[in-house]
Amino acid sequence: MPAIRPNAVRKTRRWLLALPLAAAVAAPLGAGAQQQELKYASAAPPGSVFARQVERLAADIESETGGAVKIVPFHNSQLGAEADVISQIARGRLDMGGFASSALALQVPEVAMLQLPFFFDSEAQRDCAMDEHVKPLIEAALEKKGLKFVTWGESGSGQLIGKKGYADPEDVRGIKMGIFASKAQNEFWRRLGANPVPTASPDLASSLQTGLIDAWSTVPAFYVPSGLNKIAPVLTKLDITGALTINVINKKRFDSFAPEVQARFMKGTFKTPTATVRQEIRDFNEAMLGMHAKGGGTVVSVTPAQRAAWQKGLEAYYGQIARDYGPAGEKLYAAMNAGKKACKAKS
Repeated sequence: MPAIRPNAVRKTRRWLLALPLAAAVAAPLGAGAQQQELKYASAAPPGSVFARQVERLAADIESETGGAVKIVPFHNSQLGAEADVISQIARGRLDMGGFASSALALQVPEVAMLQLPFFFDSEAQRDCAMDEHVKPLIEAALEKKGLKFVTWGESGSGQLIGKKGYADPEDVRGIKMGIFASKAQNEFWRRLGANPVPTASPDLASSLQTGLIDAWSTVPAFYVPSGLNKIAPVLTKLDITGALTINVINKKRFDSFAPEVQARFMKGTFKTPTATVRQEIRDFNEAMLGMHAKGGGTVVSVTPAQRAAWQKGLEAYYGQIARDYGPAGEKLYAAMNAGKKACKAKS
């Protein structure tokens, strides 16, 4: 048997020692660990632009984490209504989801202030304020409730629908205004001389048909696909409030990931920029307005002066709503005001 040279032994030893390192470098993130599968609760109809955005987010996170995290979307409220699902995520019984601020307000009440009517002058100003001034407060408030902020989402801007146009504030005096049951909405419409009528979403069509309500505020992305535009064929484009959404995950579930997986997870959420997500929804809303008009519906546009008339004298109302939410509400209101001022150039 030939003698084994010492140099060969040393080379072999170095090669064997290098194998684990090479394997670690070549292996995908999370290899050797069980894949984390998360259920994502979504109210979006399958095939809609909203559903496609959720599916892209899931794919981006799975790709960025090297398959360590797999997100399975459940659309069309399969896991339950938003109000029920958000509490389940906070308690850790479900993993993740995207929610309107009205649903998140059930966990963090002051979040409802993000939809103060006519607070921002433009979508660009709102985006800037949310990203650069408001987001840290929302993140901290959600964490106290066991929820981790993932990304902003978007539904569009709320418009006023009915059987006639409402271009000026005086036009709503005396009408029966359908609202979600909230003190902020009730007080706003009451101040304008309207008669607020709490109305649940499933009752909208019948309430508009029978005259229980005369008007309602919604986004075109819901107005047209739902068929409400056939019942209330006139939409007044006022941009009353930004109907933003927020993606959240149960904080304990997120914290259970290895630090590297957490970092890759969050990196994956920004693979598609938030600005792109917002613009896709806004483009879709504009397309729905075009479809409505093409189908014989009416879109009433207002001038800047007319919209300014709706905004006039609302500062006292905003301040009162902020105080109603206590110190957290006043702190959030201050951040919103700071953002509005700092981002004014983007109006």
